[in-house]
Amino acid sequence: MIATLQRVALFSDLSATELAAIAAEVSVSRQAAGQIIFAEGDRGGDLLIVSEGKVKVVRMAASGRHQLIAIEGPGSTLGEVSLFEGGPYSATAIALEPSVLIRLRGDRFKRLCLAHPEVAFKVIQVLGHRLRHLRRLVEDLSFATVRQRLIAYLLRLAEDSVFVLHENNEELAGRLGTVRELVSRNLGRLHGEGLIVMGPRRAVTIPDVELLRAELEP
Repeated sequence: MIATLQRVALFSDLSATELAAIAAEVSVSRQAAGQIIFAEGDRGGDLLIVSEGKVKVVRMAASGRHQLIAIEGPGSTLGEVSLFEGGPYSATAIALEPSVLIRLRGDRFKRLCLAHPEVAFKVIQVLGHRLRHLRRLVEDLSFATVRQRLIAYLLRLAEDSVFVLHENNEELAGRLGTVRELVSRNLGRLHGEGLIVMGPRRAVTIPDVELLRAELEP
């Protein structure tokens, strides 16, 4: 357990003794793929740590369609906002694959932050990163068409002109606020127009980044 906690960015500055004290107070749960870990509107208050597997965080619409907010893997934490703000969860967390979650009671984590301000500072860094991510997401969703939203997302991934699209089309649809069929259709059209090249194992090549970016211009 101590080795697992050492991988959590929030706890990286704590000693082995301090980590052992935390490890003695946590509980562990196993989640099957597709299992809801917490739902939007549920009462929060604890810190959750992804030990194994992957968890997707989504907002659900009344129609049943969901908007993907993030995919969190080992070492990531969940529930910080409701822990400190005191309100319910603002999103739903679902295990993407068999996962192991560690739970630390909120009151214990707050005491830890008071005793170790560097932990509280790292929480602020995590929340700042997520706020920046949500701002980019809002910017992407401001594009009127699925094609434009897809292009904006591909351009954000394209630190290099060749990259691997790790998400499947269903996950991409959730991220872009649409349905799988439209993602598949628009990927095919971009490929057919030569704006991207879809290779084996979802490798994506952008022959001309500026040409693709020009598709976003009004």
